Amino acid sequence: MLFLAAAKRRLCSIHSMSDFATALKRIRSHGDGILTDAAAMLRQLVRDTCEAISASEGSILVPSGDETELRFLVSMNPALDPSDITVPVDGSVSGYVFSSRQAMAKIHPDSVGASTVDKVAQIETKFLLAVPIVDDDRVYGVATFVNRSGEASDTPFSIEDLKMAQGFGEIYATGMKLYRKIEFSTSVAGLEIAEHAREFELEGLGEAANAGAVALKYRMPALIAEKSLTLPEKEREMLYRMADLLGEFAARDEEEGAYDL
Repeated sequence: MLFLAAAKRRLCSIHSMSDFATALKRIRSHGDGILTDAAAMLRQLVRDTCEAISASEGSILVPSGDETELRFLVSMNPALDPSDITVPVDGSVSGYVFSSRQAMAKIHPDSVGASTVDKVAQIETKFLLAVPIVDDDRVYGVATFVNRSGEASDTPFSIEDLKMAQGFGEIYATGMKLYRKIEFSTSVAGLEIAEHAREFELEGLGEAANAGAVALKYRMPALIAEKSLTLPEKEREMLYRMADLLGEFAARDEEEGAYDL
């Protein structure tokens, strides 16, 4: 009887662990889904712009931690959406737009970045239009539009196209803010899921190798933002800026391997 009771308790314990793992996986899966939806929203914004200015395809590029390269966050081109391909900030049209915050239209752009992207995307960039994604004096990235479609296929981007793309770029900044807030929330949730997994000794739900950088990048700003809710507006805004800085420095340290475990 004692053996049967112990076995029953063990089975109940195993069943509980399974339930815990299912619950945590459900939360993580939901967070991943929300982030995927946010990326789809950005991709659709790019598609809307391409239709408005008769561009064949477009992408949103965001800077690396040290801001020496730009990587593809979303793109209408499957080969670039997303990919490990990066464009150097120094010496590329997109990099110039990112650094100068000035929109630019080019015919047959000649740069290392353009040739590398063309090779991967299997296209020839005849016409390129790039606009900065800027809001609140902060550059979130660069939106690029390549070649023309329909009746405009042989016509370079015009000044009117550039101005319209700039207007969309301002809208992109709002979309990027939303995307980053969702990324922030899902990353904090991921840290807590990993903590629960360790508590219940569950496998397959642990933290990634860069756990230290992730914790610094997301947990500390989250705590600051939470504490700031009861503060006056000026003090709250100051803490928000501190949270942004912590996230930026953590991202740089992460890319440099400062927190590899």
